[in-house]
Amino acid sequence: MAQDIEKQEKLEETWRPATRMVRGGTRRSAYGETNEAMFVTSGFVYDTAAEAEARFKGEVDGFIYSRFGNPTVAMFERRLALLEGAEACMATSTGMAAVYASLMSQLRAGDHVVASRALFGSCLYIVSELLPRLGFDVTLVDGAGLDQWRAAFRPETRCAFLETPSNPGLEIIDLKAVSAMAHAVDARLVVDNVFATPLL
Repeated sequence: MAQDIEKQEKLEETWRPATRMVRGGTRRSAYGETNEAMFVTSGFVYDTAAEAEARFKGEVDGFIYSRFGNPTVAMFERRLALLEGAEACMATSTGMAAVYASLMSQLRAGDHVVASRALFGSCLYIVSELLPRLGFDVTLVDGAGLDQWRAAFRPETRCAFLETPSNPGLEIIDLKAVSAMAHAVDARLVVDNVFATPLL
């Protein structure tokens, strides 16, 4: 089965964007449905206790519990990765969960974050209120002001965060310039791409 999936993924990479949007990531079940199936289960069946143990230990691939992944989510993640030209994708239940997970996966206590002020309200709350309470130093800048970005980066900066176009103000930030500044201090750039499409 793993060889079939690998073969399918290589084929998907040759598809045009419209085909990727409609068919990318689709994995047919044994029933041969024409559209991807919706898996509404929380758990999965194993042929033996040893198989269950191996899956839960991560020794063999397979789904163990829908909280961690299921075929429906895996198809969505693969389709989105194809559209973005990414190696992988991780789906979350909300946009704020995605923002929080993206930031927290990059940071350790005491790290410095540079973020645009032009953010959706919940994103602004995360960077201006929540991160400082957790021990992170945050500098907010006017998104379009490249001089402010430049002045805010420092050796302990580990992450920069922005939206472009921003929500709701539609502020445009020079991604290439901010990315270069972040990488110059070995920081990651996290972009909440709420309005833009992977097809641009």
